[in-house]
Order: sequence, then structure tokens, then C-alpha cells
Amino acid sequence: MTRVLHLRNADRFGGPERLILEQAARATRTRPVVVTFARPGATTPFVDALRARGVETVVIPQAGSYDPRIVGRVREAIARTAAEVLVGHDYKANLVLAAAARGTHLPRAAVVHGYTAEDRKVAFFEAVDRRLLRRVAAVVAVSAATRAALRDAGVPADRVHMIENAVDVKAVAAEAAAGREAVRASWSLAPTDLALVALGRFSPEKGHATLVEAFHAVARAVPRARLVLVGDGVLEGELRRAAAALPADRVVFAGWRTDPARCLGAADVFVLPSLREGLPLAVLEALAAGVPVCASAVGGVPDALDDGACGTLVPPGDPSALADALVALLSSPDARARTAAAGRARVRDHFDAPRQAARLEALWTELHSAGVPGR
Repeated sequence: MTRVLHLRNADRFGGPERLILEQAARATRTRPVVVTFARPGATTPFVDALRARGVETVVIPQAGSYDPRIVGRVREAIARTAAEVLVGHDYKANLVLAAAARGTHLPRAAVVHGYTAEDRKVAFFEAVDRRLLRRVAAVVAVSAATRAALRDAGVPADRVHMIENAVDVKAVAAEAAAGREAVRASWSLAPTDLALVALGRFSPEKGHATLVEAFHAVARAVPRARLVLVGDGVLEGELRRAAAALPADRVVFAGWRTDPARCLGAADVFVLPSLREGLPLAVLEALAAGVPVCASAVGGVPDALDDGACGTLVPPGDPSALADALVALLSSPDARARTAAAGRARVRDHFDAPRQAARLEALWTELHSAGVPGR
């Protein structure tokens, strides 16, 4: 079987990491090994989850984000694991693989989970990444919007493959159902409270500031509404200050958690206020959990929600439109039930994990057979 090395700079266990884990654990036609970076002594929930699922994993020690020794260490990992196809999963991974694989003639590929442009440094490296992607053998776009953006950036169309993100629908639904009461109790929610749950790191492109602003209007219109923010990040202090005008029990800062399905099971509505996205795994997990979704119409979100047929779409960065949509959902149990049922059918029919894993394995096998290296 083809040996596929996946490289990801993972300092947390979020959507892209859960996708890599699921794909690697399902592999039947290839032999995956996941290589990641970690500072000595750092917690590694991604690595722990990979090893718990029996996925071969290599941890490259790094002194910092720009440790020049990691190129040589990745080159050693490529040789030691007898890798035959190399797959990068972020801009740092793609840059390191371009250097580490020089002279090996191994096929290189990349999976673009989405660009954030969360600050000027990240925006710069993402621009460099888009240029690097013109020279790899294959690029996986996780949504039609991502595919269009890659083509606009000059990546040859014949090397761009759209393989959308996916989830294990049955597993997510089971975990969501099992955790509802315990998770709600941990958030001090009453049985009659209506929980709006958002999952994700607190960074500008995730749009939490828009959500907290919108919730002021929601809280006035729906007294039982509670906003639960699951995550952490650089904007937490700013978000806490924005929420301070509300009664203390109306907004819950739940911290970062590694059990998103259980959190979704505790929700009455899942809300994604992002300004930019690829195809967010949290939306697909919410659909699988049977939770109605209200989300910004960005990236692959409209495709996931069938252009609003199985969820509510709002313009990004518009707190008034977001508030109106959330009030409408919270005020109508029938609307929530209808959209939740439609969403579960949508994710089951179009975004289930086995189909996606098979398509990715077919691509890696094809690259190995063709023997086309990155340029």
C-alpha cells in the first residue's frame, strides 16, 4: 500500500486536525503516517488522539515557530517512514515539505482547509503559500469557494481537486445525544434555557465580536436565550468586555474543549458568525447532531446548508441580520425542528466520512502511480 506522510503544524485539536484523524483512521488503501511539530513539554491533544486511534504518528521537536532545524528533521522522517506521497495541511507544512523533499522526486500534495488572514503575518504566509501551491502535483480544495479562490491565485485548474469535508454522521449523532444533560449542567443552564452555542478559536476572522453584539438584541427579545462561547484565543478579553453589559448568566465562556459533538448536543441552535471559512467541520457536525444551524454565508457554508434549505444563512459581519435570524429560530420550535431534520438528511447524503476518505485515498494512490513530483 502507498505510504502517505501528512504534515500539519498542530498546536491545538480543531476542525482540520479532526479531519486528518478521521481520514487516517479510515485508511484501507494507503498507509498513513501523521507528522506534526511540538515544543518539548507542550500538551499534544492531536497526537494523543491519533495514537489512541492507532494512527502512526511522528512528533518533530521544535524550539519555536521558526526553528530552522525542522526541515532536516522532516527530511529524516520522510526517509525513516519510507513515505511515497507527501501531503501538507497548512502553509507552514507546505513550506517545510517544499524544502525537505527537494531532490527526492516524491509527489507532493496539499489540502487547503481555508485561509484566515487573521493578522498581517498570517496573511503574508498565506500569500506565499498560494504561490507554492502552483508547484505541487495536486491541491485538495474543501469547497467550491476554495477551489475558485485557488484558481484565481494561479493554481492550475487541472491540479485542483474538490473533495469536500465530511464527518462520521452516526458517531457524531450518538455522542451528541449522550452528552446533552451533563454538558448543559456544566454550563449552569436551566432546562428551559435556549442555548446558542458557537465553537471556535477567538480570532478576528471567526466573527465572535459580531455575535456578541448581536446577542444584546437577542437577549432582550428572548429572555430564555443563553450564549455559550466554546473556545479561547487572543480576543477573549475583548469579548468578555463586550459581554459585560449583559447579566452574568446570559453569556457563558466555556473554554476550549476537545469534545465538540457533546457541546453541540447541548445546543438548541448552533451559530457560526465567521467572516471567512473553507468548509467548517463544526457546521457539518452540527447538522449530524441534529442541531439547527445559523451561519454566515461564507466559503463552503452555503453549499453545506443547501443555500439555506437546511439552515439559516446571514451576511457576514452584520449583527442586526444575525440577531433577527437567531430570534426567529429561538422563537419557533417548529422551525428549529424542520431545519434540524433537513440538515441531518443533508449531511448524511452528501458529507459522510467514508465517501470522502475513499476519494482522498484514490487521489494519493493516483499520485504515487503517476510519480509526478512537486515542481
